[in-house]
Amino acid sequence: MSPTAERQADDYVRELAQIVLSESSLAQVLSQVAELAVRTVPGVLSASVTLLTTARPATVACAGELAHLLDEAQYAHGRGPCMDAATGGEVMEVTDARTETRWPDYVRLALAQGCLSSLSVPLPTHEDSLAALNLYAMEAGTFSDDDRLAARAFAAYAAVAVTNAQSYDTTKRLAEQLGDAMLSRAVIDQAKGILISQRGVSASEAFDVLVHLSQTSNRKLREVALELVRHTSSGAGEDEPMAAED
Repeated sequence: MSPTAERQADDYVRELAQIVLSESSLAQVLSQVAELAVRTVPGVLSASVTLLTTARPATVACAGELAHLLDEAQYAHGRGPCMDAATGGEVMEVTDARTETRWPDYVRLALAQGCLSSLSVPLPTHEDSLAALNLYAMEAGTFSDDDRLAARAFAAYAAVAVTNAQSYDTTKRLAEQLGDAMLSRAVIDQAKGILISQRGVSASEAFDVLVHLSQTSNRKLREVALELVRHTSSGAGEDEPMAAED
């Protein structure tokens, strides 16, 4: 490691050490880790922490809407770098989305968002909950060896936070601590189900509709999904479809 990288690593450790696990909720700790990664790893625009439990995958911490959008695309299609990193326990890197062939569904949306590279680092956690730290960047070939080492440091700290929560209580309690993230995931799934029922589309196509609505209305994906669920629950249903469907 170069002297500059060593100084940067020391800075990362000092900043991570300022996050007091005992005084913050798990969601707050993971959010601070994601935000620190965006601030300190050159070129990173957005970051997130993915948690895969026996119930469903969820983005439990996020710095920037891009990470949440691209994470959700992977959940919708059932695979992608963040999910493969969490389940396989290996670092997954997209160096250039324009030439990436492993995850075509993910790559399609990443390119549409202008995201050319990403790095997903697994978190060593309890066997019932798999997790990964995800970094997203707009330029191809963003991550250097030093950046990968820094990402591993962030992931290790996040893993300590998750493991501590799991050791303290059960996976059910962990899900309760991360209720907002799980609720967001559930709402998006519910909105997809409504679109599948109303339009006869596939789960992947339903997700694409939600993404389109999010982009054209300049709102977060979870907000669009929640509006659709409320719109349908109010009795409007198919007679009064949401705007910006095309």
